[in-house]
Amino acid sequence: MYNKSCMRHAFAITVYFFTISFSIASTSFYQEALQSFERDEFELSIKYLEKNIVFNPKSSDSYILLGKSYSALENSDKAEKYFKIAYTLIPENIELNFLLGKVSYNLGHIEEYAEYLSNLEILCPGECNEIDKLKQLSAE
Repeated sequence: MYNKSCMRHAFAITVYFFTISFSIASTSFYQEALQSFERDEFELSIKYLEKNIVFNPKSSDSYILLGKSYSALENSDKAEKYFKIAYTLIPENIELNFLLGKVSYNLGHIEEYAEYLSNLEILCPGECNEIDKLKQLSAE
């Protein structure tokens, strides 16, 4: 026979432990994905990242690593998809603008390539390796 106060307290404790479990799982999945990526195990990295996104759907790092994993597997369409999701979360990210410019160029989306190049020129007020690398794509 619990009173309402005890039930609320028990519920709050349950929610707290559930939240901690989610946070731990999310961190663990991302770390496993990163380690798999570094070992060139891109399919395994993708599996961990997909699990991580369930727990942390606003993880721009997860979407960027998903894009890099698909790019390493030469699946430019999926790489672009995940880079674009990350872009909605952090449009000012220099690396991400470079990655999107590169994949756009490789897919023949020249207008988008030019847009990301323009973004980099705004984001990098001085010298920027990403701009130079992106410009080299069209010079080849």
